[in-house]
Amino acid sequence: MIHTHVDPAPARFRLTLALTLALGALLVAAPALAQSISLRAPSLANVSGVLTARFGVGVVEPVVLKGELEDGAQLALRCSVSLRAARDYWFDGHLASASFVSTLSRDALSGEFVMTLPGRTTPLRGKDIQALLVEGWGALEVGLGPWDMLERGRKYRLSLDAFMTDADAPEGLSRFIYFWSWDAGAGTSFQLDFTY
Repeated sequence: MIHTHVDPAPARFRLTLALTLALGALLVAAPALAQSISLRAPSLANVSGVLTARFGVGVVEPVVLKGELEDGAQLALRCSVSLRAARDYWFDGHLASASFVSTLSRDALSGEFVMTLPGRTTPLRGKDIQALLVEGWGALEVGLGPWDMLERGRKYRLSLDAFMTDADAPEGLSRFIYFWSWDAGAGTSFQLDFTY
């Protein structure tokens, strides 16, 4: 009986080389796959006696978002707004907070993109993703409570957090594929300090 010995080193080397090249290609492609959202600076308004935060959310690369939706992704924009009384030597005092979820998907039958918004019974629909994003997320309003909770001469801090996830993902879990990584801009925050 003749025993032949095959050296596994060349096969292992080829596998290692293939994995290294694949990882390298993945890392080079990462910036292209990264997606981020941006916030338009919030402001406060008195809307019929209600302290209302106004802001907008934009998608930096809507073409990437469009591709994800066309591939069947269902995404959710999650926003939270809080108002605190700013204190110099102690923790800020919580006054009000609110949050909402807006979903975005694509109707495969009509080819339209569909966006749900809080306070609207019917979703926004359209074939132009950029126009839909501007109409739906370009000017958002969140009521925080009665306007008279603000006191003249006091300092306040308005905080706004926005991030995108899979529509069915648990809260706080960023969409790994769409945003590529935790650091790729899956969410954004803004803080406004002001004196009333």
